[in-house]
This record gives sequence, C-alpha cells and structure tokens, in this order.
Amino acid sequence: MYKCVYYFADKVLRLKPESIDIRIADFDGVLYHISNVNNDKTKVRISISLKFYKQLQEHGADELLKREYGSLLTDTEEGYNVSVLINLEEIPEDWEQIAKRIGLLKRNCFASVFEKYFDYQEQGEEGQKRAVINYRNDETLYVEAKPDRVTVVFSTIFRDEDDVVIGKVFMQELREGRRASHTAPQVLFTHREPPLELANTDARVGDNIGYVTFVLFPRHTNKETRDNTINLIHMFRDYLHYHIKCSKAYIHSRMRAKTSDFLKVLNRARPEPKNTEKKTITGRTFKRME
Repeated sequence: MYKCVYYFADKVLRLKPESIDIRIADFDGVLYHISNVNNDKTKVRISISLKFYKQLQEHGADELLKREYGSLLTDTEEGYNVSVLINLEEIPEDWEQIAKRIGLLKRNCFASVFEKYFDYQEQGEEGQKRAVINYRNDETLYVEAKPDRVTVVFSTIFRDEDDVVIGKVFMQELREGRRASHTAPQVLFTHREPPLELANTDARVGDNIGYVTFVLFPRHTNKETRDNTINLIHMFRDYLHYHIKCSKAYIHSRMRAKTSDFLKVLNRARPEPKNTEKKTITGRTFKRME
C-alpha cells in the first residue's frame, strides 16, 4: 500500500499521472481497491473492505479513522467500508507520512478496539462488556479490561494435525522468551478447551482449536507504548500461522536433503557385479563356476 501511494506521488512530481485499478487481497479476508475516481488520473482512491467492520464500529472505528485521516476520508466506495482520497495535484510536504498512514489503514481499523479497552484499564474501569470480534469465519478475537491488565485472546483453527504440534512448540518458545525480557507480556496457550477467561461462553471446543492469551500490563497499554503494542498484536494470528508454514517448509526441505544423502550412500554401498565370463587362448568364452 505504501509503495503504491509513494509511486503515484513520485510519478506526479516528475511525470504525468497514470490510471490505476488494482485489487489486493490481505489476510483475514480483507480486500483493498486502489483506483481513480471518475477516470480522473490525478485522484487516487484507496478503499478497504473488512467483513467484521460493523463489529469494529461498535468500538469507535469511525471516530478513530476520522482522527487519523481527517480530510483524506471521502465518500465510501460501494462494496467497501472505508475510502480515502489522494489528490496528486496537491501533494503536501509530508506526503511520505500520509502514504505511511494509508498503508496502516487496516491496523487503524483494529486499533479502535484496543485503544478503547486500554483506556478502560488506565481509568480503572471494570465490568465492561468483553469485546468479541469475529475476524475470520471460524476464529474470534476477545478483548477484556481489568484495573491492572488487559486480556487479549485469539482463537485459531489448525487445519492440519501437524500444525497443532508445531504451534505448541512455537507457543512454548514464546513463553520461554519471557525469561529473556521481563517486560514482555505473559503468553498462555490452551488446546481443545477455551481459557478460564472464556468459561461459560460460546467459545468453540475441538481437537483443532487453539487459544492464545496475552496478558497486557500497564507498561504495555500506556500512552507511550500502546501504539507499538497494537502494531504487534493485531497481526499475531497471521504471524503464528506464517511461522508454522515456514517451519513445515524448512522441515520438508531438510527431509528431502537427508533423503538425497541417504540415496547417495546406498548407491555407493551397492556391490559391483562380478564378471565371471572368461576367454580361452583360441577366443572361445566360458563362465567360471564359483
């Protein structure tokens, strides 16, 4: 996203603008559409579609986007949830920062939920209704605030039995990583059953269901650090499954390499056939009996 806006800003500074009509698919079923408005090459509209945007609106997504994008917001393109407009004839001095903010459009949609519950924790408000965001068809994000912490729970589905094993190893490494950094949040992983925070709810159970719980303390949710916390945590589910796939690809490559080595060893160990055929002085051939 950032590169697209940067490209068009750079083109208008040096060359004439070009028409554009690009659709981009992101994780969690999110879609982007970058296009011109009414075939005007100097007007670039960036639209985003999130299936769960109505749930984000309940937590102030519209207000946060107005705060972040202000006059860049434009009439929403049909079939999308949010649209921003760039006028390539009026590029401001801080255009690089604007391009970066547009590249964070999905992040800022998610941010409304986290900022709301971080504020609850900072103000010591307890008893607020837990946020439930169905960010995928079968996967859910839960956020709950208490006076001393904010609990974020990701439910995720492992499509393969091997993914469960690798996922457990990965989560164990995250727990061990807290020893190296005392400022890291507490990370918990439960398999099949939801954590205690989701007891007596409609949270799913099953052999391929996993729950990852982050316990965020005030050092993670205060005004100075919350932006970085949101940047990291809103993509955790994709981060987890990305590393599971990378781990499987690495294991398979090592297996193929080891199999190739074993075949070379077997080929070298294969005995050469003995030549028992002999010839007499007259040229007649016969086979020696062993």
